[in-house]
Amino acid sequence: MVRGTKPIRVLICNKYALFRAGIQALFPHGGIIEIIGEAATARQAIDSVERLHPDVVLWDTTTPELPGPEATRRMKAIDPRIKILVTAMDDNDASVVPGCLRAGAAGYVDKNEGAVGLRSAIIHACRRGAHAA
Repeated sequence: MVRGTKPIRVLICNKYALFRAGIQALFPHGGIIEIIGEAATARQAIDSVERLHPDVVLWDTTTPELPGPEATRRMKAIDPRIKILVTAMDDNDASVVPGCLRAGAAGYVDKNEGAVGLRSAIIHACRRGAHAA
C-alpha cells in the first residue's frame, strides 16, 4: 500500500462461510483493500453497513432474507456514498443484477473472475465509479 493512502474498507456478504473466508484470504491485512467484516444474510449486511460504514460491499445475489435490489436500496439509504458490487455466476444470479444496478449498485463481478479482477473491480468501484468485470 502506498504510504498515506487509506485502505478501501470492504464488507463481504455471502451465505457461504467458505466463500467469505476465501475472499478474506485474498486480501491480507495491511494492503490497499481491507476486509472489515462479513455477513451471511441481508439483515446482517444491513446491520454491518450501519455499524461499520464500509467503502465497498461485496454483495452476493444468493444472500438470503431480502431480494438483492431491496437490500441494495436499504444499504444505500444508510450511506449513499457506499459502493455495492454485486457478484453473480449463472443465469439465475444474473437476473438479479439489473435490479441491483437500478437500486444503486456500482457494478457487478462475475464469480468466475480471478483475484486480480476482483481487486481491480473493488478499486475501480471505490475510486472511479461503476465497474463490471
